[in-house]
Amino acid sequence: MRARRPRVPLMVAAVVLSVAALAGCGGPPRSIGPRFAVDVLHSGVSDPVILSVVGLQPGGDAVLSATAHTASGVWSAKAVYAVPPNGVIDLWRAKPLLAPYAAADPAALLWSMSGPSLSQSALEQTWAGGDVDIRLAAQQDGREVASQVVHRTGYRSASSTRDIFARDLLSGTDREEDIGGTVFDRRIGTYVAPDPPTEQSRPAVIVIDGDDGGASGAFVAGQLAANGFPAFVLPSFGPTGQIPGSSALSVESFDTARTWLAEQPEVDASRIFVWGSWRAAPLALWFAAAEPYAVYGAIAASGPTALLCTASGGASPLTSDGDPVPCESQVRTIADTPSLRLDRIPGPLVLACGTKDEILSNACDWMTAGEQARGVRADDQFLRAVGSGHTISTPPIVPVGLSDLAPTLAQATERARNAFWVDALSALQGAVE
Repeated sequence: MRARRPRVPLMVAAVVLSVAALAGCGGPPRSIGPRFAVDVLHSGVSDPVILSVVGLQPGGDAVLSATAHTASGVWSAKAVYAVPPNGVIDLWRAKPLLAPYAAADPAALLWSMSGPSLSQSALEQTWAGGDVDIRLAAQQDGREVASQVVHRTGYRSASSTRDIFARDLLSGTDREEDIGGTVFDRRIGTYVAPDPPTEQSRPAVIVIDGDDGGASGAFVAGQLAANGFPAFVLPSFGPTGQIPGSSALSVESFDTARTWLAEQPEVDASRIFVWGSWRAAPLALWFAAAEPYAVYGAIAASGPTALLCTASGGASPLTSDGDPVPCESQVRTIADTPSLRLDRIPGPLVLACGTKDEILSNACDWMTAGEQARGVRADDQFLRAVGSGHTISTPPIVPVGLSDLAPTLAQATERARNAFWVDALSALQGAVE
């Protein structure tokens, strides 16, 4: 396997700007004494943050905390650090004594927050939609000695979102003849575009979302749009409200959504990517391999690289003209299962797996099979995230899907998210013409 090209982590990918303390940039000078130093480039919920606490009393311990009061409840994290002789705790190099993460991490207090058990839609509203204020605090000897609020803007501040219905996907003539009816009022998916719009047409992504509690379409689409790439979220289980897993995705639904997406003025129709995670990963890869004339590249994480039949009944997860698309049995070994024809994909392929994937234990074996089917391409990226768990597709810094994991596993998964998004955005940026 070829070596991965050197990467620049999102956390240090750009020169960071110092942010003023709680009083704000126009406030009075900060007093001498303990205080937070927060470096950021932008204020988005998934943008890099580097935290430090300075001016602490040397010796002993300090308890650092992050708390966010949201409409869905209180989210918080707490960590204990030893205070060095210079009185400065730099989270990017200081190892905690006790924390929900195991090693030094510049933004660990933010992504390690945990909160109430929520539905997927509530999680999306909390961490993908609205803005959040996170209060940082430091205590020594049981007394609070420093605090600061970090404001994080939701994806909606950098994107516009609208539901797409069946009538929106009709051709102009058909739309004029449409006389209404529930079939035309059926929601097909969600379109998320950069706001303000980009000055030139850009590569766009069809995000095939999963049908389980780990669906991440809103987070993925919001992050893509915030970085200037339009996204169409297409549920893999059919229309909203349908019982998850009760129906296969149809080729016709994908093709209609792709055609509509290509017609949008801000989209480069020759540079459409597909994105899938876990169960949606092979669906995304299938469309990229089967329709290379219309799909340019593919991005997928934590899933098989063959179109597997469902575990219950062996049905195909995909239909074409009402008939099931041929799929592979799950009882066969990876070596005996033909991978998708990934060599047909004309543009870049970005795949990722975690070596400690708790849902698909052989995720990296599947990725190896995909690499072999693909062959060597200069712009491809294959990320084997050592120690990472399953939820790699979620953008970094977002405290979703990590709180139930052991500290080492959670931190490795967060690092994998960071690395995966560097690769994904690099592939999309490289397709800009």
